[in-house]
Amino acid sequence: MSLLLRSPHAKPVDTLCRWAIAISLALTSCVVSPQPSPPDPEPDLDGGGIGVLDPGTEDIGYLLTFEAAPGTVDPARGTVIVTNLDLDDAPSRVAVRSDGSFTIALAGLPGDTVRFQVDQDGNRSEPADVEVDATGQVGTLVEDAPACLTFAPARYLPLAASAAHSIVIRNDCSETVSLGAPRLRRGLGPFTFSPTAPIQIAAGDVAFITVRSSGEADEHEDVLLVDVLAPVIARRAVTLTVPD
Repeated sequence: MSLLLRSPHAKPVDTLCRWAIAISLALTSCVVSPQPSPPDPEPDLDGGGIGVLDPGTEDIGYLLTFEAAPGTVDPARGTVIVTNLDLDDAPSRVAVRSDGSFTIALAGLPGDTVRFQVDQDGNRSEPADVEVDATGQVGTLVEDAPACLTFAPARYLPLAASAAHSIVIRNDCSETVSLGAPRLRRGLGPFTFSPTAPIQIAAGDVAFITVRSSGEADEHEDVLLVDVLAPVIARRAVTLTVPD
């Protein structure tokens, strides 16, 4: 911007015009950098809104049907990936309705635990697990047990292609925790892990399961299953994904 000198003989109006031009030039020299769009919010899945439909007297064989109430998925879009953790079938997908509800039937038996996870253009919710009772008519939201044993991440681990990440297992219980050998639900994805043997974690200690993704595979998703053998009988399940 050039320096403007005021002549002692300049008229007030002329001076104002010069200052106006100077200010205009200064403003046009400012460039506003475009701001990146904020990332899409993580979709929310209310597992408490998922119920089991009573099959009634119909002969439906080995089939479980679930219905989610309006507002279960927020925002109401995308698809829900549904996985029976007690079978090795491929996951099922169902579209979310405009009110945030959905209905799906898949292979399963009373006593099975079924996992639900919202997928909105690759942005996923935290999974919710529903255990079906022995009658096949009532579903209960599953909480990780025992509460003093924590997995981080707890239920979902997205991996980049050819990457590795460790699941941190912390034993805040007052006694040793015994875990069975980790295993994959299907074993058709590009995932490997270590250790592959049973794990003992003393009270207050930490253990690790390192998951790796590498190479091409038929599928881009699986579930790492880890049985808790003591101090209670339970199971942990971590969904693994790589980009399609």
